Amino acid sequence: MNSSNFEQGDLVVADLMFSEQIGAKRRPALVISNSEFNRHSDDLILLKITSQGSKTRYDVLLTSKDLEKGRLKSESQIMVDNPVTTYKKLIEAKIGKISNPKLKEVKQKIKELYEL
Repeated sequence: MNSSNFEQGDLVVADLMFSEQIGAKRRPALVISNSEFNRHSDDLILLKITSQGSKTRYDVLLTSKDLEKGRLKSESQIMVDNPVTTYKKLIEAKIGKISNPKLKEVKQKIKELYEL
């Protein structure tokens, strides 16, 4: 995969560590790092996506209606409170892109979480 073609809002699949840092799981994730960072870095900053239901008030609901491209297997949650950094070459696939209104909602949750 071309390592310079990731944009903020892209949905990708990667093997990501559990929050306990023991083991990993292949899962979808949202690219949250901005597009300029993504062009110049070997890494991406991602937010994990889970279908397990909301765990905190900072999770953002994600459905297929929220996508500009691609589709989801099931209704999911974007886990805003657990960003991860991943080497671009470990990205398995790009599977879609979220809509601008949904990206704006995610950014608002990030602001709330960090009191920005």
